[in-house]
Amino acid sequence: MELGKNIVKLRKDNNLTQDELAEKLFVTRQTVSNWENGKNYPDLETIVKISDEFNIPLDVLLKEDKRLLKEIDNNVKGAKKYRNIIKYIAVILCLLLFICYKAIMLYKYQYNEIEFDTNKIFNETITIDRNSEYNGKRIYLDRISFADYFENYVDVRNEYNTKVKYDNNNKAVAFYSVRKEKQYVNILSNESLENGFNSSNGELVPTSNNTSKYLYNHGVRNDIGLLKYIKENYYFQSNIFTFTKTMKTNYLLNNFVDNGLLSFNNIVLINGYIDGYIINKSIKEIHILKDGMQYIISLYGAEITTDEFVTKLLYSIKVS
Repeated sequence: MELGKNIVKLRKDNNLTQDELAEKLFVTRQTVSNWENGKNYPDLETIVKISDEFNIPLDVLLKEDKRLLKEIDNNVKGAKKYRNIIKYIAVILCLLLFICYKAIMLYKYQYNEIEFDTNKIFNETITIDRNSEYNGKRIYLDRISFADYFENYVDVRNEYNTKVKYDNNNKAVAFYSVRKEKQYVNILSNESLENGFNSSNGELVPTSNNTSKYLYNHGVRNDIGLLKYIKENYYFQSNIFTFTKTMKTNYLLNNFVDNGLLSFNNIVLINGYIDGYIINKSIKEIHILKDGMQYIISLYGAEITTDEFVTKLLYSIKVS
């Protein structure tokens, strides 16, 4: 028995005219007539409504109407195919939106300056792999000591323990100073890195700032670590596949190198049991890290800032 005949039987069994059935199903009388005459079929939603209205199972209502069942099956398959197409379109749209977003971020955080050759800054590395062989008079600064090569230097009482050498005209020609301070107070607290680090009991602690977390996760624990990271990784190039926070970090580091480190004409990194660096040709600072503290020896004046003198001084340093 086909669906049209089933609808006729249900209507008559319930003493309904075509107009009354049409009103219950929210269709026209002509639509009901077309169903009953087999000219067309109700849609799937209406078939379910008929099943509910007359309390008849769908399988009974559709029984033997193979043509309708095939049509419904085709409709279901078509709907599934349509849903898959929608999914593919949604994926493509999301991908396009992602690419647009990353392109905007890349434009915002792309550093467009000419790539700088860091070898012009980091043009030397000294490796110290042995303890001092110097046995003469030493200068002590808490946990470190170094050779006293500073005869005729006089003490100038200030916070940096400065000693000065004067010439015959009483003009200062050279001086050095030593000081101790917390380890993480210089480059890493620079505004170009957004003050992303705090120091607590000598331990570097990144704030919620993405740049500080990025550097911390890449092994940067102090100024020296940052300088070594810059030497090994600069230029920091981003692309659309780069994480946004990494883009921002790369932009900040590139800006820092081109506008900060370029003020130095030379940085000599120190490898070995002394972890430190020397900054500048004319004003050299030797930084030694130990137990969360930074011991700094600053040298001023032509006679004590030659590469030979600094290397000689470095090889005299002991760390207890």
